[in-house]
Amino acid sequence: MNLLTYRLITHLALPLIAYHGWKRCKKQAKANTENTPIIQDCFRARFGFNRQPLQTGGIWIHAVSVGETRSIFPLLSRLKQTYPTLPLTVTSGSTQGALQALQFSPVDIQHQMIPYDYPFAVNRFLNQIQPKLVIMVETEIWPNLYQACKNRGIPIILVNARLKEKSFLAYQRWGGEIIQNALNQTELIATQFPVDSNYFQQLGAQPNKIKTLGNLKFDLDLPPNLEQQAREWKQSQQLNHRFIWVAASTHAHPESNQPSEEQLMLQAHQQLIQALPANTPQPLLILVPRHADRFDQVAQQIQDSGLNLARRSQQQAITEQTQVYLADTTGELMTWFASCDVAFIGGSLVPFGGHNILEPAALKKPVLSGPFYSNLQALFDTFAQEGALKITTSVEDLGKTLIELSQHPKTRQILGQKAYDSFHQNSGALNKLLSEIADLKILGSE
Repeated sequence: MNLLTYRLITHLALPLIAYHGWKRCKKQAKANTENTPIIQDCFRARFGFNRQPLQTGGIWIHAVSVGETRSIFPLLSRLKQTYPTLPLTVTSGSTQGALQALQFSPVDIQHQMIPYDYPFAVNRFLNQIQPKLVIMVETEIWPNLYQACKNRGIPIILVNARLKEKSFLAYQRWGGEIIQNALNQTELIATQFPVDSNYFQQLGAQPNKIKTLGNLKFDLDLPPNLEQQAREWKQSQQLNHRFIWVAASTHAHPESNQPSEEQLMLQAHQQLIQALPANTPQPLLILVPRHADRFDQVAQQIQDSGLNLARRSQQQAITEQTQVYLADTTGELMTWFASCDVAFIGGSLVPFGGHNILEPAALKKPVLSGPFYSNLQALFDTFAQEGALKITTSVEDLGKTLIELSQHPKTRQILGQKAYDSFHQNSGALNKLLSEIADLKILGSE
C-alpha cells in the first residue's frame, strides 16, 4: 500500500471513524461525575480543533490507552526535570487513557485527544503546538502524521516499541511501502525486546534507526506512601488476617455465549472458599474489571453467583461476610496490588492477550496469569523463564493455585521475590531513552 491509497481508504471510512469517536466522547461525558476531569473538546480535537490556549515549542508525547499512559509518567517527570522550560503536551487515543493523564500525571501537562490521521487534522494540531520533538509510545504508526512531521522537520521517535506476531504479520501483508516509509521517517525506534527489533527490521526500518532499550514500564515510580496507604486501608477494613487476591483488568469473553473472565474469577474464588477450613478467615477477592462501562454488569454477575458483594464506588464497608470487593473506580489499582497477597492479571483466561504484569512484580507480589498473553509475549516469556510468573491453564488450575498459595506464605514470598528480581533486572530503559534524546541535540542543554 502507498500513501495515496491509504488516504483514499481512510477518507472513505471517515463517517464511520467520526461516528465511533463521537459515540465514545458522548459516552464518557454521560459517565462523568463531579470528581471526573473534563476531556476538553473531546470530539472536536479529533479534527484538530481545540479552544484551549496551547503553549508551543515543547515536546509532544502520545500514549493510546491506560497502560501506555501510566508507562509514560516516569518519562514525563524526567523530561520536566531535564527540560524545565519546555511545555509537555500529552495526547490520548482513548477516553480512559485521557482520564489517566488528566488525573494522575506527575507534572503539569497540556492535554487533548490525538487528531485522527488525516492531513488537515494533523497539520491543524501541529500548527497549534509547533513541537520540537514528537514521542510516540508503543506501536503508534500513523502515516500522515509521520509525513507531516517529516515535511516540517520535526523529529519523531517511537519509544517502548513492540510488535506482537499478529500485528507484524498484518503489517507485513498489508503495510508494504507506507509502513516502511513511515518507520524510516523516524529518528529512532526504541524497542522493548530483540524480537521487536527484528520485526521492525523485517518491515523495512533501517537497522541504524533501531535500538533495543527495554521496556519503560519496568521503570515505575511507585508512590512513596503506597505501602503505608495499603496497610492503613487493610487495617480500616479489618483485613489483616484475611487472604486477599486481586483479579485485575478482567474482560468479557469475545464470544457473548461464553462466561466472562469475571465469572471465571468468581468460580475460582468459590473453589478457594470451599477448600479452606471452616475456622479460617474468609478469603477476599478484589475484582477490578478493565472497562468502566461493565461495572454494573459485573456487579450483577457477582450477585448472581451468590457471593457477598461490596462496591468501592458506593463506599460500602467490607465486613467479615464480604467475599468479593468490586473495585469499580479508576486510578486505585496500585493500592489494590499493594494490599493483596496474590495478583492475577486478566485478559489472559479469556482470549484477549494479557496485560501488564510489572506493577504487582514491582511490589514483590506473586503474579498469576492465564494462558492467553500474546499481546505481551516477550515480556511474559522473560518472567516465565525466570520462574517469576505462574501460568494457570484453566479456572480449575487457578483455583488450585490459589488454594496452595493461601496455605503456604513461604511459597508466596519466594514467588513474589522472583517477580521482583525479574522486574529489577530488566529496568533502566528510561535512562537509556533520555540519553538517546539528549544525543539528538534538538532540545537544548540539560
